Amino acid sequence: MRKIIFLDIDGVLNTQDWHSRMTKDTPRDEFGWAFDPVAVENLGHVVKETVAAIVISSSWKFLGLAKLKEMWKIRNLPGTVLDITPNTVSDEMLLNANLDEMELGVCRGNEIKEWLSKHKGEVSNYVIIDDFDDMLPEQEDHVVLTDTLIGITEFDAEKAITILNN
Repeated sequence: MRKIIFLDIDGVLNTQDWHSRMTKDTPRDEFGWAFDPVAVENLGHVVKETVAAIVISSSWKFLGLAKLKEMWKIRNLPGTVLDITPNTVSDEMLLNANLDEMELGVCRGNEIKEWLSKHKGEVSNYVIIDDFDDMLPEQEDHVVLTDTLIGITEFDAEKAITILNN
């Protein structure tokens, strides 16, 4: 049994505040600009205190699991990327749907629910760290909602630790 961090990236590690402070000397690699070092440090605190593995629930998952693991290694990011959530919205669904009526607001929550159901019995607890609340009602107690401007704060990290360690 393991603990899981469902991690969004933009608005959690990749923050608007950090982008506004970047200079020509800000580290950049094949994946783009480095993530906000304060946010990365706060995620590291969560990983250290909980020994949780990371499942990427962000749109960054479309890079693919191998590329995300490579980025984690190149950037020396905290924790281990275990997996990515499935994509529950197919191209066919989007092409044929009335987007005004389609409930896209809970897509990420559905993807997390699907991942958890495929790994039933393997997860002791989980937290969802995201800047957008498109989760299902039953996931509410597992969500740490970050501020897009500043990403994961010390307060957010402590809340995630409490959720995972209880």
